[in-house]
Amino acid sequence: MSAEFPEELTPPYDYWNDALDRREEGTPPRILVVDDEQELCEVLREILSQEGYVVETAADGEETLALMQQRAYDLVLSDLQMPKMDGLELLRRIKEFPSPPDVIIITGHASVESAVRAMKLGAVDYIPKPLNFDLLRLVVAKTLERQRLKRRAAEVEFYKRLSRIDGLTEVYNHRFFHQVLSAELARAQRFQRPLSLLMIDVDHFKEYNDLCGHQAGDAALQKLAWLFKRFSRSYDFVARYGGEEFAIILPETGKETAILVGERIRQEVLASYFPGEERLPQRHLSISLGLATYPSDATVKEILIKVADEALYKAKKLGRNRLCYFPTRPPSDR
Repeated sequence: MSAEFPEELTPPYDYWNDALDRREEGTPPRILVVDDEQELCEVLREILSQEGYVVETAADGEETLALMQQRAYDLVLSDLQMPKMDGLELLRRIKEFPSPPDVIIITGHASVESAVRAMKLGAVDYIPKPLNFDLLRLVVAKTLERQRLKRRAAEVEFYKRLSRIDGLTEVYNHRFFHQVLSAELARAQRFQRPLSLLMIDVDHFKEYNDLCGHQAGDAALQKLAWLFKRFSRSYDFVARYGGEEFAIILPETGKETAILVGERIRQEVLASYFPGEERLPQRHLSISLGLATYPSDATVKEILIKVADEALYKAKKLGRNRLCYFPTRPPSDR
C-alpha cells in the first residue's frame, strides 16, 4: 500500500510566516500599556513616546484583547492586578494569538512567587512598582532589541535555506546538490567509504503536462519529491536536478543497498496515484533511474554524475520504469 500524500505540504520554515507579519525595518515599535490606573498609563505613554515608540493604552484585559484583534503590537506592558481579568489571565490569552507580542508584567506585589508565575506563563520580564523609569526604559529597549536580533537571525536563516531549496518541490536545488555531492564525495574518499548516486527522470512527463495541464504537472513534481524523501533514508539527500529530473545522494551506501533503495522508490511511485495519469498511453506515471557508485564506477564527481546519467539513459532506452547501472568500470575509466 502506498503512503498517503498530504493535501498541503507544510512549509519548511514556519518562522518566515511570522516574520512577514512583523513591522518593516525603520517603523517605530508599537507598545500597548495596560493598567486600570489611567494616570499611570498616561505617564508611561509620555515616557515611552519620548523614546520614539508608538504607545497606546488599555484600561483592562478585555480592551487589550479587542485592540489586539485590530492591530499587531511588538510589546505589551501589563499590570498584574486589574479588575475583570488579572495580568496572568491576560498573559495566557495573549499567548493564544498567532505570533503573540512579548509581554512585560508590572505589579506592586513584587513577590518572587508572582514573578515566577508570570515567567512560567511566558512573560519576558518583570518590573515592580513603584516604577523606576530608568529601569523601565532599559528593560523595554533590551526586549525590543532582542526581538530585532531574533528577526534578523530568522531572516538570515530563511535566505540561507532559500538558497538551498527548490521553491516548487521543497527539496534541495541543483546548486546545493553539487555542493553536497562534492562534500560527501570528499568524505567518502577520506574515510574510504562507498557513496552512491541515483539520477531520476519522470517518464513521459511532457505528455502528462500537455494532457493534464501545468498545474497538475507541478502538483505531480511536488508529490514525487515527497515520495523520494519519504522512501529514501533520513541521511540521504534528495535534490531537484532540473525540470522533471531529480537526484538522490546516498552516503555510506554501496551498489547493492542503493539498488534496494532505488527499487523501493520506483515501486512506490508506480503504486501512487497522480490525477489524470490514466490518460497517458501507459496509463500511469513512472520513473526511470540511473545508478553510479563511488569508487567502483567513478572516483571524481563529474564522472560519477556522467555514469549515473548514462545509466539513466540506458533505462529510458530499454523501455523506462526501471533502474539501470553498469558493471564495475576499470580504474582507468573512473
